[in-house]
Amino acid sequence: MQKTILLIDDDEEEFYIFKLALELAEINYNCVWANGFEQAAHVVKELRPDFVFIDINMPRYNGINVLQRLKPIESLQQSTFVMYSTYISEDDHEKAMELGAEHCILKPENIKVLLKQLNSLFNDKTHSA
Repeated sequence: MQKTILLIDDDEEEFYIFKLALELAEINYNCVWANGFEQAAHVVKELRPDFVFIDINMPRYNGINVLQRLKPIESLQQSTFVMYSTYISEDDHEKAMELGAEHCILKPENIKVLLKQLNSLFNDKTHSA
């Protein structure tokens, strides 16, 4: 069965960039987008994503709040949570790790850097599984 990534980001353009990077890196995962907590909560009722990438800087519920609300959901207990944002403060990094995020990565300025980040992340996870 194909693995699934849920990207939670208020900017839909980020989803298309992320999806393109996965394709270019030949990472064959189904990628689903949610624009915030409410939509993500609906998506996870039907999907059990292997990875959940969460933007920290979002309106209404920031990424830390989203992580705090999603992490306890039973269907997500096996999911890997990754904070994915243009800026991650030291406090946000610490809080995310305390709440169960396994990685915090900065959104890069270009797709080549994103390709390297994704390859590294997915290769590490594949070898450690």
